[in-house]
Amino acid sequence: MNPFFWLATANLILGGLVFLLGLLILRENPRQKLNRVVMSMLFFGGLGSILAALTFLGSGKTASRPALAQNFAYLWEFFFPTLFLFASIFPRERAFVRRFRGFTFLVYAPHIVHFVLYLGISLLGPRLSGSQVHLPDLLRPFGHLIGLFFGLFLAVHRALFSLVNLGYGIATAILLWDSYRHTRVVRLREQIQVVGLGLTACLLFYSAATSVPVLIGRAVPDWVRALLIIIALTVGSGSITYAMVRYKFLDMKLLARRGILYAVASAILVGLYLTVITQLSQLMSGLVGMDARVLEPFFLVMALILFQPVMARIEDRLELVFLQDPSDYRNVLRRMGRDLLTAIDLGEMLSQSARTIGEALLLRSAHVVAFGREESILVTGAGDPPPPGSAEILQEILDRLPINVESVRLDEEQDDLPPEDRQRLQTLFGAALLLPLRSKGEMVGAVLLGNKVTGTEITAEEVALLSTLAGQMSVSVQNGLLLRERVAVARMEEELNLARSIQSRFLPSSFPRRGRIEVHGVNTPSRQVGGDFFDFVPHGDDGFYLAIADVSGKGVPAALLTSMLQASLRTQATSERGVADILASINHLVSTSTSIEQFATFFLGRVDEKTFRMEFSNAGHNHPIVCRKNGERVFLDRGGLLLGIFEGVRYEEGVIDLSPGDRVFFYTDGVTEAVNEDGMEYGEERFCKLVEELPIRLSAEQMTRRILDDLYAFLDGGEPQDDVTVMALRVLEDEPAGLDPSREAIGVEAHSGEGTGRPRC
Repeated sequence: MNPFFWLATANLILGGLVFLLGLLILRENPRQKLNRVVMSMLFFGGLGSILAALTFLGSGKTASRPALAQNFAYLWEFFFPTLFLFASIFPRERAFVRRFRGFTFLVYAPHIVHFVLYLGISLLGPRLSGSQVHLPDLLRPFGHLIGLFFGLFLAVHRALFSLVNLGYGIATAILLWDSYRHTRVVRLREQIQVVGLGLTACLLFYSAATSVPVLIGRAVPDWVRALLIIIALTVGSGSITYAMVRYKFLDMKLLARRGILYAVASAILVGLYLTVITQLSQLMSGLVGMDARVLEPFFLVMALILFQPVMARIEDRLELVFLQDPSDYRNVLRRMGRDLLTAIDLGEMLSQSARTIGEALLLRSAHVVAFGREESILVTGAGDPPPPGSAEILQEILDRLPINVESVRLDEEQDDLPPEDRQRLQTLFGAALLLPLRSKGEMVGAVLLGNKVTGTEITAEEVALLSTLAGQMSVSVQNGLLLRERVAVARMEEELNLARSIQSRFLPSSFPRRGRIEVHGVNTPSRQVGGDFFDFVPHGDDGFYLAIADVSGKGVPAALLTSMLQASLRTQATSERGVADILASINHLVSTSTSIEQFATFFLGRVDEKTFRMEFSNAGHNHPIVCRKNGERVFLDRGGLLLGIFEGVRYEEGVIDLSPGDRVFFYTDGVTEAVNEDGMEYGEERFCKLVEELPIRLSAEQMTRRILDDLYAFLDGGEPQDDVTVMALRVLEDEPAGLDPSREAIGVEAHSGEGTGRPRC
């Protein structure tokens, strides 16, 4: 049999398979430019194989090609610019492609001119030269000259144009290598590597069969050219097929990939049948002396029976190798779904989910948002982070989304969201797909995904898988938000306990009686620990400082600022500076060492226990009340601004002379601003009336107990909303007789209530 027949058959089969592969790719997504370009590349490549087959069917000689093949022989050369166009837009469209609107036409323009010119000369040349028409004897020399000119022109043009094809091939290889070098996504690099190597090898074999022989002026035997074209198409289309099945090139659906694997398995079995069973039937016919055609039906039936389990086994192995790739986005997303069930840290879970989805689907951007009660959590897995405030805008938009919507394509017209909302999400997040996250009817977050790096759209299959994953994410986000709130509550409780511990350490534990002056103080912290502070600091042998303060804020920061105030006071208490100067120094420390949100009210007094004179200065604190024995009431209001508001504040200093029987009451706003269940405030008027009516004979400790008893009676079982601090100073009318020295040293013990409820007095 003529060997050219086998070459023609091989080229026809290969060309047909390449055509079918191109149609499969186009059918998957005809709207995508990349799919159309790959289909065109396979079409022109397959056309070259079919044209080679037509050459051999014309008896194996180039001169005897059919007219159709001869006139359209160079149409296959569009394979080279299509390759270059593919490398220019994969994996992402390059800047020079976007810069020129007519880039595709510019790429094909040289080959369009070449094909039209070659076709026109091929059709009109013989007529003008007189080889196909009868010319007068006088014009025949001119006709021969025209024929020679056209023949020489075509030869030169063909040789020069081979350089163009070679240039396209070199440019394609360079672009693919550059894409591989700059791509960081693993699966995309694998796609570029497989397709790039396959197409580069295809270019080498194709050029060796077509362009190179023309350039060097040496003819290549037809069978060699046909074999090189077969190898080129096999390597090129094979690499594309492998990348489609193994690395999901062109986002081929699972059904199409399974179809390709089924075709491969079938081809393996058909090849096995043709090579083994056919030879076996001929051997059996030789042994039994029967015609092989009689035994063929028997072997065919046996093959169908025996090959069925083999076919299933081959399919399983191929699917295990190609479709069960751990990096395949389906497997990645399924693993992520299982991981969501055990996720604990919400922030880490959101970051991992956004990153995994972005890498699995090769997305330009991927964002996940969780809506907490206090604040929203927005993480970015791919692309640039959205501007501040985007999460709040997203929550407003989602409030208008119907509750039954599982996904929204933002680049398509839908009734689920108004056009202006879709435009805002595209601008803020670069999103093409929105997946709301709902748990028990409550909107807990959203997933916003951008377009793919390759320019292909997110398929319906992927949207369905993502919607299922979003349902699992909703539960995990809800659990994460609840856990986050519980942790925040536990952290706050721990902080409050620490603050109470700090406060209990720096509040005075005893109030020794100083001569004829008796002092006692009580502090009861509220549930929300604030920064109430009072102190009793001896000064020399005949005096002491009394201080009471209220620090802004709650918890540990307030407690730490309180400890700073106490340390500063005790450091300066040994000096002979006036109380106004001490307050100015403390104000400078607070202003320069804390934030603007932290400040404090502070009353500081220095009492001389022999003369009963009190020097004082009040930095915005509740005015202490002096209740004299004769019923007169005096407020200690001289001083200045709160501590920590401004630097360089100067404070006034006041002086008051106390007499035997006088009492001084110090308090914080936790007393006067306490509110009962009826919404009534305790108030300063009630406090002033109470302290005026307290009997003079009561000790300082008894007076503080009476004040707290009245406060809690007013609250009627309720709790104060702020810290409660009360101090009382009493000047005894007579020198205490028979004073126990040990009692003078120890004095009356101060009480600081633990937790909430009444103080232990």
